[in-house]
Formats: sequence, structure tokens, C-alpha cells
Amino acid sequence: MGENALRMYRIQEFAAKAGVTVRTLHHYDRIGLLKPRRTHARYRVYGDADLPRLRQILVFKFLGLSLSEIAAALKSGSRRTELLKNRRYAVKRDRHRLAIELQLLDELQDPAAATDWAELAAFTCEFGRNFVIPGSSTRSKLDEARRLIGERRMEWNATLRDYEMMADIRAAIGRGDTPDSPAGQALVARWRDAIERFAGGDAALRAALVLVMSERLKTPEPGGMAGFHEYLNRALQQAS
Repeated sequence: MGENALRMYRIQEFAAKAGVTVRTLHHYDRIGLLKPRRTHARYRVYGDADLPRLRQILVFKFLGLSLSEIAAALKSGSRRTELLKNRRYAVKRDRHRLAIELQLLDELQDPAAATDWAELAAFTCEFGRNFVIPGSSTRSKLDEARRLIGERRMEWNATLRDYEMMADIRAAIGRGDTPDSPAGQALVARWRDAIERFAGGDAALRAALVLVMSERLKTPEPGGMAGFHEYLNRALQQAS
């Protein structure tokens, strides 16, 4: 038993035992994710004790975590919990997107159905804003921000006045009122109050709102949504 515990493997042997490539182990070594021991001749060697860590890395990689996220997850149990929550949120969101895509594909293949391309383009443009390219640098932060906002929405009790505010803002946009007009400033103040009640003094939640809003403002908005988000952005800027 003691002999097994001390058994060491050259990199080719360990790669075969773990079911990965030598190139993968080289890369993990370079970025500090899985550091081997070195012989006097500077050969990389691994032990059976390295297998559990490598298996965790492989599972986290399969689940879609980036290598930097995997490193964070291996260092901290609390961070691992947060990263896995974020990833679960992203997978559920992507599953929802795939269901919508399948439904849309079925509709477009129906020869008897009339296609309103303008409506579909507006819908797909707005719907696609909730998604970022897998593996992109913004994915992780946006996923975490959207998860925080989604969790807060589940427990937040909106008032009738909050729902009326949304209708009032749409009406103001229809009249051509901007956030700088007297009527627009009053609406911004109402939304600012709603944001402060929603965030409840939580700095992380408020930062999540700002991040999601800033991402949305990077691309053109369809229809009247540009004016709607202009009001929201102004309210976010003024919220304490």
C-alpha cells in the first residue's frame, strides 16, 4: 500500500492513466492548474495523488467552466459554489433558447404559415441580447449578474405603482418625452426609487444591474426599446 502511494508516473504514463493528452498536461502545468514534480533530469512526474485534482478539472471543464474559473473553484469552496450556480443558470438559459429556436424552426418550415419577418427580427434581436458567446470574456460576469438579478426578482414584491410606472414610461416615449423633460425627470425619479428598493442596499446587486444595462447599450435597440432603456440607464446612474 505504501509503495502504491509513492508510485510515480512519467507524463506519458500519467496521461494514458488519466485519459488525457500529454499536450493537455503540459498546458495545465504552464498555467499552474496541475503542477507535476520534477526529477533531477527535469522530467515531469505525477503520482496517484494527482488524479483527484485532475478529475475535478476534467469535470469542471465538461460543465463549461473556463480554466481561470476552474483554478478559482479549486482554491475556494465558496467560489466553486458561486461558479457552479452561475453555470447552472447559464445552462438553463441556453436550454430555454434552444427550445425557442426549435419552435421557430418548426414554424419557418410550415408552408401554410405566414411569416412576419419584421416581428421575428425584432423578437430575435431582443431575445438574443440575453446571450453571450460561450467562452467569451464577458460571459462569466454577465451570467453571475443575471443570476443575481433573477434570484432577486423571485423574492421581490413589485407594487402596483411599479407596474403602472412601466406603462407611464411607454406612454411618455410615445409622446416623445425624454428623460430630460419635466415629465421624464419625474419618471426617472420613480424608477430610481424602484431600483433602490430592488437593490436594497446590496452593492453587488446594484453593480449587476449596471453591468447588464451597460451591455445592452452596446448594441442598437429595436423599436421603442431604445427610449425605454434610456430611462432605465438614467435611473441607474442616479441611484445611490
